[in-house]
Order: sequence, then structure tokens, then C-alpha cells
Amino acid sequence: MKIRNIIIAAALLISAASCDDNDAINKSFVDVKVSMPSHLEGKSAELENAVFTLENVNTGEKLVRETSYIPQVYFDLEDGLYNISVEGTITYSNLSLDNKSIQKETGVRAKQENIKVIGGDLDLNLEFVTFNPSQGFLISEIFFADTRTPEGKQYAAGDQYIEIYNNSDKVLYADGLCIAETELMSVEALNEYTPDIRNEAVPVSSVYMIPGSGNEYPVQPGETLLISDIAINHKEANKNSFDLSKSNFEWFDGEDIDTDVPEVKNMIKMVSTSKSVWHLHSRGFKSYILFKFDKEVLPEEYVKNYAYHYEYLFVFNDMEFPMDFDAWKVPNEFIIDAVQCSTPSEYQWMVMSSSLDASYTHSGDGDASRYGRSVKRKVLHVEGDRSILQDTNDSASDFIPTAEPSPGIIETLN
Repeated sequence: MKIRNIIIAAALLISAASCDDNDAINKSFVDVKVSMPSHLEGKSAELENAVFTLENVNTGEKLVRETSYIPQVYFDLEDGLYNISVEGTITYSNLSLDNKSIQKETGVRAKQENIKVIGGDLDLNLEFVTFNPSQGFLISEIFFADTRTPEGKQYAAGDQYIEIYNNSDKVLYADGLCIAETELMSVEALNEYTPDIRNEAVPVSSVYMIPGSGNEYPVQPGETLLISDIAINHKEANKNSFDLSKSNFEWFDGEDIDTDVPEVKNMIKMVSTSKSVWHLHSRGFKSYILFKFDKEVLPEEYVKNYAYHYEYLFVFNDMEFPMDFDAWKVPNEFIIDAVQCSTPSEYQWMVMSSSLDASYTHSGDGDASRYGRSVKRKVLHVEGDRSILQDTNDSASDFIPTAEPSPGIIETLN
């Protein structure tokens, strides 16, 4: 096995809050070891370059250093709460179909959040996870924030939508694609959360699937699928809303509680914790994944075979309460694209592995600025009349936050 360890040795200078210039400075030593992905064992994996970022959670100050292979990197930091991230590129050897050795390249990252440094020594051990930009389906836009009527009232009558884009140069089929909303919220880090499955799967609360036998719903290169809650022209009831009557699909929760538009195909409801209709979290506390099963899975099979029970400790002032909930899970290996959402002032933790998404995007900050705005993926460049959307598995970089919605339309320039 050829594994290189990257060690960040950080001497943290902690200044006591005092007006006395002669106060002593406490020091902390943080030793962070980052190893190569375990699945690349024996493949001569080597780091080409890496960027180390240490961020003070309280002040927002960032220290960034770019390096190739350097065993130690030093940072002088004030005492506090820190996030650390490392991102780079590695090369490794692999065998082709005719058993010839070929060199391949992949992106890697490692991340740990909310590291408390309060004097003394601290050892952290991280492992790189690999990620690669998608050349297939992507989530191009999510409108979860609701609109407002001309009278200033919140309009929550079904004008939410999600767009899926074919970012490749070939025809892809949407049959079997699933959209899911996460069970965990990015604004609520759970105490003593167990079992923590985020490195293997994403806990979810709602899952809807596009029907089809495999080749019924072709999507041309550069085309988008519009999936909406209620596929009508909402501008007729609210001029500040959208015309979603040209949607390709809508999610539907049953005739007794939901509005069905016969002209638009319904998605298959796999599961939902909601007792009524599925309404995307309008403040952006939840996140979204696009995935596809590796075989046919019926709703009743999903409910049984992908059930997930978890526990945590609810803490409020001096009171503590053990809590437990039931949800479902989606294995990371099935996931095609992921978009973490949050609000900047309330963000607390990652609800999925950093191999799926390294950060988050947002619409507003949980306040009135979110209304009538979406999160929209950036255009990287244009090839002919086809936009190539940006995908680095880092939503803070890949998405325009608080964007102007454009359902069913992909701009050629941002």
C-alpha cells in the first residue's frame, strides 16, 4: 500500500482577553493527519496539489495555504471554534480492460467542523474522500422559498419546483430518477446522534420517483426536466409566481389531500414522513439529492428495506431528553447529485458526506429576502448552443444563492 500522510501542525496562539499588555499567551498544538482514500490502497496514489483552509467559526476569518506534498503546515490562530478543510487532486494507477496500467486523476477532500481548541494538544485524523464532477444529470435549480402575493402574503399553494438538467453530450433517460429531501436539517446539529450513517448513506424523509421502464423519458443534451408541486399557471392566482403548466412531472400525494393536474405525469411516491402534502422546507433548512436505484424497487420494498431509526439527546438549558425517530436512507453509491441548503446565520453541520457536497447554498438568510428567489447552478461555459453547468460537488461554489427563478429555462450566461 502506498499511502502518503499529510500532517498539518498548527501552533495556536491564544490571547487572553485583557487590557494588560503583559498577559501570557497560551498555545495549543493541533496535529491533523490526512490519509489517502482506503479504496485506492495499492494503486500508487500520490497527491498532486492541495489547498488547506482553516476557518474561525466565530469570526469568519480564514487562513488558506496551497501546497503540493508538504508534511507540515503551520498556522497561528486565536483560541476558538474551527472548521478545517483540505481539497486537492491525486493521481493513481489503474488497470484498463486489456490489463494495461493507466494513470487516472480524481478530486479529493477531507473536512471536519466545529473543532474546539482551548489550550493543550489535539490530534485529529481525517481521510480523503474522492469526488468527480458529473457529466450526466444534475440538479440545476431548486425553488423552495415560496412567493408572496401583491398584498405581501405568503403564497404556499404549490409553486415550488426542482429542475434536473442533462449536463452531458448524449441522450439520457429520466426513467427511475428519484428526488429526496433530507431528514436531517443543516441548522440543527444533533447531540450524541447515533447511528451516524452519513459516510455511507443520506437519511431522508421524502422520496419521489419518475416512472418508466427505462427508455420512456429521453432528455436531450442541454435540456432540463421541470418537476413541480402543482403544475398549473400560478400567475393567474398570484402575478408574482410562475407558470408551471409546462412541467414534465409533478409530485402527487393522493386525491384526498392533493391537487392533480391530469395533463402532467405524476411521480411515484415512494415514501414521506409528511401526513399531508410534501412541501419543500421554505426556509432552506433541508437538502436534496438526486439518485437512482441499482435495480427496480417498489415503494413497499423501499419502506421495508431502507428503513432508518436514529436517536439523539435533546438539550435545552439544564434539561436533557433522549429522542428517537424513524426515517429512511439512500446509500451514497446510488446518489447522482446532491445539493445542501441552509441559512448562513443558523448553519451548524453537514447533513451528508463531503464526498457528495462540501458546503451549502441558500436563498436569503431565513428571512423575507428568500421569497420569490431560488438557488440556481452556475453556467461554467457554453459549447455551441448548449450550456455546461458547473459541478465541483461544492454548492457554495457551484450555485448562485438567492437567484432570480427561471423555471424550465437554462441561461447561456450567468
